[in-house]
Amino acid sequence: MDTSPKPSAAAPSRRPRLSLCMIVRNEARTLERCLRLARPHVDEIVVIDTGSTDGTQAIARPYADVFEEIEWPNSFAVARNYSFDRASGDFIMVLDGDEYLPEPLHWSRIRAALTRPHLAAILLPIKNLMRSTQIVAADRFWQERIFVNDPSVRYEGRVHNQIREAVVAYARRTGAQILKLDAEVVHTGYALDPGDMKKKYAARIELLRAEFEHPRSPQYQAYYGYQLGLVYFVLERYPEAAAIFNQLDYGQLSPENAFYTRLLATQTALKLEEASMALFHANAMLSIDRTEPIGFFTTGLALLLARQIGDGMLMLLEAYNMNEAHQHAARFALNPEVLLGLLARLCERLNLPRHAAAFHNLKAQPACEARTIKALIASLQTSIVSAELEGARA
Repeated sequence: MDTSPKPSAAAPSRRPRLSLCMIVRNEARTLERCLRLARPHVDEIVVIDTGSTDGTQAIARPYADVFEEIEWPNSFAVARNYSFDRASGDFIMVLDGDEYLPEPLHWSRIRAALTRPHLAAILLPIKNLMRSTQIVAADRFWQERIFVNDPSVRYEGRVHNQIREAVVAYARRTGAQILKLDAEVVHTGYALDPGDMKKKYAARIELLRAEFEHPRSPQYQAYYGYQLGLVYFVLERYPEAAAIFNQLDYGQLSPENAFYTRLLATQTALKLEEASMALFHANAMLSIDRTEPIGFFTTGLALLLARQIGDGMLMLLEAYNMNEAHQHAARFALNPEVLLGLLARLCERLNLPRHAAAFHNLKAQPACEARTIKALIASLQTSIVSAELEGARA
């Protein structure tokens, strides 16, 4: 155990003690920010290194109260639970090396929430940042990241490990509550360049395949099928991704995961240029949730592939309108610049040069009034509907 001086932790008081537990490997590019921002707000930091070769250890040691290096146990759950066994706090918080909480106010909310009596766990919003060239600018979802330090509350699963069942069981057994708290965790691990992203996902494939082929329950098989299909999609192994998505029992997934998996299935069918399958998954996706702009965007692409041009364009325009109106409430926030560029190119193909030029101009402007874009979209919608009516009369 390292005995060098540590930066001062949060001032001692009667408040519950919070242990930040991390497992890391080759996180030298991002780890220092995570630890520096967390150190003033937690009572203990436990870092378990599972085989770094980039100097991660030297970054972690000055911040950690407990630092150990272990051989990778071929299971994320085993590694995480190992870190928990070395934590002395009343509550455990989990962060990865490419995550951080940027707002001191959010840390204050966490510390205040921990003083509530009979607390089992806290769900925090996780914001996944994406590359600037992607249509999705950010993905936001809720996850159990703080929970009571109890031996029964431990992770399961060798990859994409889960703790929800253990948290719920503890809450039912003790009558403790599970709280949702708006204290955002920012995750930068999906903003990698495509080559690094593929390496990251390829490392998981064997563990995921084992979990999928030998599940402990139908729910676990569906969950790990969704994760395995995602890996195949990122690796551009689209036929294998489609084979997974087309056989899944979507009823075994949570509504949030079912929506995202249908989204991936639609995108996979688009890559394979299978219009009927893309529309099948798109319709199933919208039946789960019609509030997400990405659902309308992807359905629009499926309609375009099926040569339903007017309906497809209207779907894309609706996706833009929804994104502007509900971008803070949506899980998947669209990148307006990428969407405007796509609309411009589609207008060019549809021989609508005036609208194409207008969308290109809007994309080039650092900022423009929302009413300008809305007026252009309304004009394009009118043109599309008029063209559809003319075609019907002809």
